[in-house]
Amino acid sequence: MDAQKLHSIRHECATLKDGSPHPSRPQIPVVVGQETWSRIHALFRELLASANSNIDLDIDPLAAVWSDALTDLCMFVRNAAAMDQSNQAAANSADIVSDIISTIRVTLRCEMTYPEAKKCGAAAGQALSNMATNNKPLQRQLMESEIRDCKSPIESIYVYLLASTNSKTNMAGLMLILNTIKDDDSLSKLLCTTETGQMLAGRVGEMFGESNDDEADEKTMLYVILEEIIQRGHLTLLLTTDPALEAYGLLNALAVYCNENPGSLVRSQIFDMSLLTAIARILTKCHDLLQNVWKSADDTELGDVGMDDIMAAHRSLASTVSILGTITTDIEQQLAVRVLDSGIIQQVIALLGLLSQNLPRIEKASTASTLPETESGLIKRLFMFKCSLIQIIGNISHNNTAAQNLIREQHGLALVLDHMRIDDNHPFIKEYAVVALRSLLENNPTSQAYVSDMEAKGVVQDPKLASAGIQASLDSSGHISVKREASTNTFNVKENSGT
Repeated sequence: MDAQKLHSIRHECATLKDGSPHPSRPQIPVVVGQETWSRIHALFRELLASANSNIDLDIDPLAAVWSDALTDLCMFVRNAAAMDQSNQAAANSADIVSDIISTIRVTLRCEMTYPEAKKCGAAAGQALSNMATNNKPLQRQLMESEIRDCKSPIESIYVYLLASTNSKTNMAGLMLILNTIKDDDSLSKLLCTTETGQMLAGRVGEMFGESNDDEADEKTMLYVILEEIIQRGHLTLLLTTDPALEAYGLLNALAVYCNENPGSLVRSQIFDMSLLTAIARILTKCHDLLQNVWKSADDTELGDVGMDDIMAAHRSLASTVSILGTITTDIEQQLAVRVLDSGIIQQVIALLGLLSQNLPRIEKASTASTLPETESGLIKRLFMFKCSLIQIIGNISHNNTAAQNLIREQHGLALVLDHMRIDDNHPFIKEYAVVALRSLLENNPTSQAYVSDMEAKGVVQDPKLASAGIQASLDSSGHISVKREASTNTFNVKENSGT
């Protein structure tokens, strides 16, 4: 196509756009005739054919003119579809949907080169979204062709829209997804069970997790999509096969949902055994990753773990701990049984033990007030979750003998007792431990006897006190003697319990 021909088409497309139905143009009929739709289709075909033949979108100066012409056509479709639903059917019969989809694919490939192409991609996305609004046959057609039957997930039109660097294009894609799955269980399930759909849903979760602006329209739209998936019980389908640490966005949305829907009935419906088992596996992954990070003797190497994996683990653990803290508060019996059967509590105890082993307790009397400035030291500061894990243990054991016994048998009771000391790294951890201990011991004679039978086994000498000539020793009756080597003064302290 020569320059004169392209400019002529560009002028015709601009004229069509200026004459499209719009609230600001009440004199223009809202219903577009079939002849106009046929002409728009012909213009689409001519422009798209030139992109596949004699216009090099990477270097040709005519590419900007070409993009503007396509933008005008897409804006016509967008306006007409929004003004009257009959235009959707007429445009669809003229094969306009295929034209829009082809335009999205072609223009978004070069949006980084031409601002005009980025604008065109957004207009095309909005046009497709408007065409599909309240149009269930088209919604189903798009889901089947672009998700169920898509051979390569990255070629799905939905993925194109969400991968764009233009937020307007992203919003168009999100609106298209929401309108499609809202109040439609079969299409929501299709999204969560196919390879392309799971990739798309994962991208939605990732975008939600990465967004820091809670007031942004995009984040609201992302949450509404994920809320629809959660309410229909389909989140499990995205997490149960092999829940990845990168799913922190999905977990974050679930945490928000739990906080906004605190009712026990809602929690029991959402948290079935499959979802709880998936959460347990995520906790296991976090535990294994951290164990690998801290495996070196000098605590300065990260092993085979990258910082991206560590940050994903941190975000996943933060969301998971928030979820568990919410659902175990005033938990109803049926859900409590499922939580115990899922293996979650065993993983909570294992994580608490791992963090206790690797996060040094900083007491007020200690001179070591900061962690070493190494990458591993930075990681330690990320994983300050001990208070939250203790809270979960206390929540699940409240008025629950089975939970109390399981936690004691898994050495969780001893771990909680070990945290009844000052730790400046975790303010109020002693108070958290006291509350949890009450729940662990209440109406449980076996656990009470377990604590009563504890006795001091030995004394750990503090190097700083030893250098000052102060030594501690334990006698056969459980008394600790503290004395200065050069002095005859001896102070006796009765140790009731401890290690």
